[in-house]
Amino acid sequence: LEFLEGQGQFLQSYTETVVERIFYASGRSWDGKMQLSQFRKINVAGILGSIEDGIDVNISNPGLFSYKHFYVLFCSFFELDLNRDSMLDARDLLRYFNGTLSRRIISRIMMGKGKPSEHAPKRPPNDAKAKAKAEKRRAKGGSRYDLNVRLSDCRMTYTDFIWFLLSEIDKTSPTAVEYWFRCLDLDGDGVLSIYELEYFYDEQISRMEEEMAGDIIMLDDLMCQLSDLVRPEHEGMITLKDLRRVPPTIIPVFFDAFMNLSRFVEHESRTSCLQRQLAQLSMRALPKTSFEDVIQMRIEFLASLPNPWSEFADL
Repeated sequence: LEFLEGQGQFLQSYTETVVERIFYASGRSWDGKMQLSQFRKINVAGILGSIEDGIDVNISNPGLFSYKHFYVLFCSFFELDLNRDSMLDARDLLRYFNGTLSRRIISRIMMGKGKPSEHAPKRPPNDAKAKAKAEKRRAKGGSRYDLNVRLSDCRMTYTDFIWFLLSEIDKTSPTAVEYWFRCLDLDGDGVLSIYELEYFYDEQISRMEEEMAGDIIMLDDLMCQLSDLVRPEHEGMITLKDLRRVPPTIIPVFFDAFMNLSRFVEHESRTSCLQRQLAQLSMRALPKTSFEDVIQMRIEFLASLPNPWSEFADL
């Protein structure tokens, strides 16, 4: 990385990226602090030792110090930052992947609900006029979870964006699961209720009516399917603990259903393709191979699939 010498902006951004990815990989470092157990978990000392001879951008597993992954993160942010002020607003994030994210989830992201933002939003003045407007919104029934924050004041820094993009591309990581759970948990009580999920899915239904010619998946049908997949301890109440028990292939389907319509639709076709691959694998192995060995082969096949983030960064 000697070519970064003298490149102030790139060198600073690369350093910030590495630091944020270390904290992201450690998990639960939402306050910007890391415990010794988390530090040991990600083996920072081992990673530093592995790069003593330099960083090869072409190796198969470049890890947290990957320049290629930094470049993808930085360019993704740069493309959205039209006014080049090194911060994104809600309108910038609306253009992410051609508007794939819902407005309601963008509001939660920008408010710093997934990860506390470094650019804290301002709150309206506590005067009679502001209170009257809040009461008027509540009377309309559209602000049941209004957090009294002006979205126009919310900004996302580059380091905030790193956590967002890593979580958006690979929703299966422990940090991503908690990131999106915090966004969906409107009242912050640690439980996703049917009312909270309905709040987000209402917008998805509107988008289906506008953008899709096929059948619309109603909330009741969706919740029945997701409940069978997640199997929460308490019916109609999904906790972070419930989601952590779910197989990784299910997690993106759950979250995308409420915030990313295009990805949600893609899951169906991808799942069908994966099922065909597994069926072909089983047919080729049986009856010469025992059933137990076939199951192990299927498990190994699923484990060999590329990590979503690495697959995205390598495109």
